Amino acid sequence: MGLIIALLAAVCWAISVFPFTLAARKMSVASMNMFRLLLAIILVGLSALLIEPGSILSIFSTEYLQAWLWLGLSGVIALGIGDYLSYHMYTILSPRYGTVLTTLAPAGALFFGYFLLNESINGIGITGIAITITGMIFMSLGRKERAAIPDHGHGSIGKGIVFGVLGALCSGAGLAFSKKGFLLQTGTGFPVAPVTGGFIRFFVAGILVFTVMLLRNKIGTNWKNLRSQPVRSLGTAALGVLFGPLLAVSFAMLAIQYIDVAVAQTIFSLVPVIALLISHFVYKEKISKAAAGGILLALTGVLVLIWRMKIAAFLLPG
Repeated sequence: MGLIIALLAAVCWAISVFPFTLAARKMSVASMNMFRLLLAIILVGLSALLIEPGSILSIFSTEYLQAWLWLGLSGVIALGIGDYLSYHMYTILSPRYGTVLTTLAPAGALFFGYFLLNESINGIGITGIAITITGMIFMSLGRKERAAIPDHGHGSIGKGIVFGVLGALCSGAGLAFSKKGFLLQTGTGFPVAPVTGGFIRFFVAGILVFTVMLLRNKIGTNWKNLRSQPVRSLGTAALGVLFGPLLAVSFAMLAIQYIDVAVAQTIFSLVPVIALLISHFVYKEKISKAAAGGILLALTGVLVLIWRMKIAAFLLPG
């Protein structure tokens, strides 16, 4: 169940990257991020109210301090800082090439999952993660692939890669912080439901982003920029919110209830494969032999990770 839900999250994330990238290029990353967080807080909050009314109505009490602390930190790290860096990266590298860097997120999830959650993965599982990352890099960041990245005027490829790496590590760390929050909150006897947990993450991330904008005197500028955008651009960003913050994040919060964060984040690393297929079938971009080989290698890595215990039992019986 956890693997299926994680795969659904990956599909939704891959879809969301395309409208978010288009919107960020038209209205700036800061303005798009402001719009994304505002709409996400509203949509995720309403969804939690409909799906988990008892949970969201009770979180504004002292019994839920653990949830606000850990899920809030997760929101700041992943949704506030990580996503801001990632959307900058997408405007530079494009969804097809940028999503490859999300494969570094399992490393962050594995590192923080070990220290925060006492989660561990055997050597075969780590091998599976390494194979997946290698496949993604082979697929999208080879010399020929980099040369094919068009210059959209938003920064150098090197800058995009740095932003992508930092954004991916923040994403993996945020997932570990989220699971820590769910576990500690459940231990208090007042558990928080997955969609409600997502609302807490977006709410705290929104407070951070708007506080930074306020201190930099940028809220008015970004708000005027949003108001000047055509309805089509805002609709494009709203489509990204539907598939990203609402569906993908909700599925991700649900998936980590069932599986380790490093495993979940590795499944999420299939986003570049899905993005590549979308680029091919929707935007008519060709899939090179190197990209096809990378896809097969990445899928092999995911299968090794999923079946790591059975592989270990087969190789080391008894």
